[in-house]
Amino acid sequence: MPRIPLRDVTPGQRLARPITNARGVVLVQAGTELTPSLVARLESMGVDGVFVPGPGTEDALKPLDEALAEIDARFSGHEGDAWMMDLLELVKAQLRERYAAHG
Repeated sequence: MPRIPLRDVTPGQRLARPITNARGVVLVQAGTELTPSLVARLESMGVDGVFVPGPGTEDALKPLDEALAEIDARFSGHEGDAWMMDLLELVKAQLRERYAAHG
């Protein structure tokens, strides 16, 4: 997901990552629609860029439980295969780490 300068934001885009202050307090949640008034407020707070979903990141804003359920569905039918179940757990662990890293 690309980070774009605030001046290049298009109204209607949604945040892929939350905006936080220096202490890590969330000022604006991921998924929030960027409106002209919100962009103006962010500029006044000194925010110079934001992360928005880019090509290939359409699922970036799905809740973690929904993403995990989709992964489980992709592996359904392989419950008796120990290798596939090990792979499932690795994929889910990576997904959890990715979500944790992106707020």
